[in-house]
Order: sequence, then structure tokens, then C-alpha cells
Amino acid sequence: MLTLPITNARAADAVPRGRIGYDLSAERLLLHTIQTQEAVDALLSTGVLVPDTSLAEPLYVDAYAWMLQQMARKLSTVGDGALWFWAKIRRQDLVDLCRPSVGEVLLTCRVPRDRALLSHFHDWHSVLNESPLAPEIAGESDGDLDARLNRVFADFEDRLTAAGARDLGRPYWPEDLRAEVEQGWQSILEPGNYGRFGSWQATMHDLRADDVVGAVRLDR
Repeated sequence: MLTLPITNARAADAVPRGRIGYDLSAERLLLHTIQTQEAVDALLSTGVLVPDTSLAEPLYVDAYAWMLQQMARKLSTVGDGALWFWAKIRRQDLVDLCRPSVGEVLLTCRVPRDRALLSHFHDWHSVLNESPLAPEIAGESDGDLDARLNRVFADFEDRLTAAGARDLGRPYWPEDLRAEVEQGWQSILEPGNYGRFGSWQATMHDLRADDVVGAVRLDR
């Protein structure tokens, strides 16, 4: 069984103060994930942590399937599920995620980018909600953005309704509508489509023990 030095700290102290240092263009990505002690034990006993697909939320099975398709296309690894990481998040937001995770372990990892698929956290919700993605336009006011989004969503809903697919899941939509919305989602996988701000997540088929560069068990 492998060993990994694990320190103990409260949430506020588990994440070092100052700039975390994420770089989405780096060859080895800095990633964070909060895992249960059982998951960490599995990582140390086998040298690798793989997803437990039984934990996936059934409501989002189609969204997860889309993400797995992108991983299969773009990553050098293979697998049946996804592990989730933060690839860029404000320090305070990461601390806030640690607060309710007492007893779990915050892992800091360095991972070759060909094993991690980046996606924009906010716009990933378009995939979860099976809705068209309408990225912000530079210089657009909040009012103009809201009005444009309402038009885009209303138009797409009208087309789904006309096709008799309004209450059906995406796999049962007409091919042209499904292809249109899925093509739009590709935007969330490219950091170059976004500005400096916003949170990014990463999905991987597995985590290897030698990817981990730091571990903190979260105390009260």
C-alpha cells in the first residue's frame, strides 16, 4: 500500500492564502478535488482512483454521457466514468466548498493536460439543462444579454414544440435540433472562448497516486 502525507486543517487553512496559481494553458494542470477518506484509501491501496459510476445523479445521465463522449474524443485515456476537479476557482469559493466536507480530503494534483478535459463551469449548466448555449458578447449590457437569451431560448422551445419533442429527453429530439445544441456546447471546452474570469472544471478517467502533490484532511 502506498503512503501519502496527509495534514489536517480547517477549511480556512486548507487552501494556502494568496493566488492559487492556476494556468489553463500549462502542460501539467493544477487541479483540486475533495474526496472521501474511502476514495483516498482506494487511491493508496491500488495506486489509482477510478469513478464510482453508481454515484452519478440519474437526472443528468444524458449530460454526463455527452461529457464522456467528449472525453473519449479528446483525451489519451479511456474509461466508463468521470472524476471531477476544479481547474480554476476563486480561493474563497474553494474554501467554502471545503467547509461542509469535514473528514474528507482536499487533494492538490498536477496532471498532464492530455488526461484532463477542461470545461467552463457556468456554461456546463447549459448541458445539464439541455438548453442552447448563447455565450456573452463583448460589450453587451446585462439587459441586452437577458433579452437575447430569452429570444434564443424561446425560439428553441418553439421549434422543439413544433417537432413534438418539447417534453422528450435530448436523445429523442429531431437530429437537426440535437446536433445544433450539441455543436453549441463545444464552446465550453475551449478556454480561448472566454475572458479571464469564471470558474473552470476538469474531468478525468482516473487519478493516479503520483498525480497528487498535496493532501489535507478537513477538520472543523
